[in-house]
Amino acid sequence: MSTATLTRHATKAGAFFTVIFFVCLLWRLFLVDPAVQEFHMLALRTVLPGFQGYTVLSILWGTVLSFIYGFLAAQLCH
Repeated sequence: MSTATLTRHATKAGAFFTVIFFVCLLWRLFLVDPAVQEFHMLALRTVLPGFQGYTVLSILWGTVLSFIYGFLAAQLCH
């Protein structure tokens, strides 16, 4: 696989991980039980170091980390 093709694939994987991050953010709106909401927030904080909650900077940071994780996962799986 050429470098350009690998980079294009890694960029698509990063975009996919970013979409999944936003689905996880929206998922909280459908959670009713406070214990499940707390567990969901704890899971996001564990997977995305530096993520603190639903603030603009935290969401931006989570978006950046999600893209980087997807990009690196595609690079490493090659």
